[in-house]
Amino acid sequence: MLGNPDLERKWLEMTYDGVMTVTGSKKENVDGETVSILNAVLYENQPCALSFSGTPDGNQGEDAGEISYRGTIFCAPELDIPAGCRITVKQYGKTYALVYSGEGITYPTHQQLSVSRKGRA
Repeated sequence: MLGNPDLERKWLEMTYDGVMTVTGSKKENVDGETVSILNAVLYENQPCALSFSGTPDGNQGEDAGEISYRGTIFCAPELDIPAGCRITVKQYGKTYALVYSGEGITYPTHQQLSVSRKGRA
């Protein structure tokens, strides 16, 4: 299996238990003019896997109910996802609203996106 990226990708994608929707800004030509569309759906129902880095941190006191955590999304290498996009992942019956803050690491078989969540529980 090693050394055959097509086969490796097929096997890796069999582990994807989630789907993601990516929302961000994009440029479109409208009546001959280039305009930016905010909150556009860039990708929808894309297979993925979400892995968390540790457990969510919870604050106490005035900030009670605030949580934050980091994670990694594994998805298809050909997806072009700009930094700053919002990504919603549905996995194992839960929905996670995340922010993609960086640049994806792309391999022949997949790409890894570093995401975070910070907000009210």
